[in-house]
Amino acid sequence: MDNHIILDIAEEELHYWSPHLDFRVEEDEWHPDQVFLRGLIGPRPAVWTMFMFIYFTIGAIGFAISSYGISKWLLGELTLYLWAFPIAIVFMLTAYSAGKYGESLGKDQTEILKQFIRDAINP
Repeated sequence: MDNHIILDIAEEELHYWSPHLDFRVEEDEWHPDQVFLRGLIGPRPAVWTMFMFIYFTIGAIGFAISSYGISKWLLGELTLYLWAFPIAIVFMLTAYSAGKYGESLGKDQTEILKQFIRDAINP
């Protein structure tokens, strides 16, 4: 699409953690004979969306329950709701670890996309 390019891994090698390359080609306004490549290599948009939903949900629920627990504690009542904060942190660290594991699964394909761009720029 115009100066916007999206590259994905071939369908037969595609898996859930496969990377996605999204970049733009922009002209340098000071040097009209040169261009800039600006882009991002990362998980596909569905994976980004899922992880943002997980982080937001865990954070919102953890914050709400922890706030309730703190208010009970400040009123002098003994409550187990205070455990919501460390439990939410554990769940977030688990989601982060899952993301890092998925990143390691897509590492070889990320290198393939990087090499493709290097070869296209420097034939």
